[in-house]
Amino acid sequence: MRKFKITIFAIVSVAFLSSSFGLVLAQTLSQGMQNQEVKNIQEILKSDSTIYPQGLVTGYYGRLTEEAVKKLQERCGISDTGNVDPNTLKCIYLIGYQVRVVSPNGGETWDRNQVQTIKWEVISPVVEGMKSSPFWSKASVDLFRTVRSTPPCSSGQTCPEMILINSVFVKHITTVNFFDGTYSWNIDNNILNGSDYVIRISVGKNIVPLWHQELSPGAKIDPEEIWSKPDTSANWDESDGPFTITGEVKPQPNPDIDGVIKILEKILQDLATAIGLLKGMSVTH
Repeated sequence: MRKFKITIFAIVSVAFLSSSFGLVLAQTLSQGMQNQEVKNIQEILKSDSTIYPQGLVTGYYGRLTEEAVKKLQERCGISDTGNVDPNTLKCIYLIGYQVRVVSPNGGETWDRNQVQTIKWEVISPVVEGMKSSPFWSKASVDLFRTVRSTPPCSSGQTCPEMILINSVFVKHITTVNFFDGTYSWNIDNNILNGSDYVIRISVGKNIVPLWHQELSPGAKIDPEEIWSKPDTSANWDESDGPFTITGEVKPQPNPDIDGVIKILEKILQDLATAIGLLKGMSVTH
């Protein structure tokens, strides 16, 4: 698990993220509460109509949400209190699960004109009393770049020779089923060629908005706002070393605007003809 990596002349500068997933609520979620945590839970619950058929996402923990949580608790084989307590969180999220990026893991050269496969290993915890795997098993696959810098040193001081290596967010690639272990990737044309890329796989509650955005493309979620700073609610791992993206960027074909206009004009003509026929029929009847 790549949280801190220290060598003689390099320090990977990343914030420590809890290996136990770090999802800690200030209090148990229960009926009458209203916040973003409740909204995230509702988004997840509504993905299964047998659990939450109403599918309301309001951020308010009402009777319908409580009933849905009870159904989920029954499925997991835990006490059906209707409250989201620590045991229920383990029923919902991938709490305690660890991830290890297998490929790319440093030194690879990936041609953008070929389909590449991102791979990771799932390390499962032993969870007592659970009849099923976590209900929401999504992981976020993201592209970062490594940025090297030297720490500031006051004039006249003897400072150790160190290089700080930070991972800077580039692009949210997708959300996937964590247990799949692989994802085939067509590298986007807007990603520049370079030799300093790493892949990060994350599980955590902050992934819910990204997942929801992919289900509802109109949703306004900026992935960079989520990954611009260490996410203390997530458990993640990234490539141990950078890999290279290379290959010719093929120009995208321009859309055939004239062809689209002709198709639309033909549709309008057909609609006008159909309307005329219907009007004629209404007159005769």
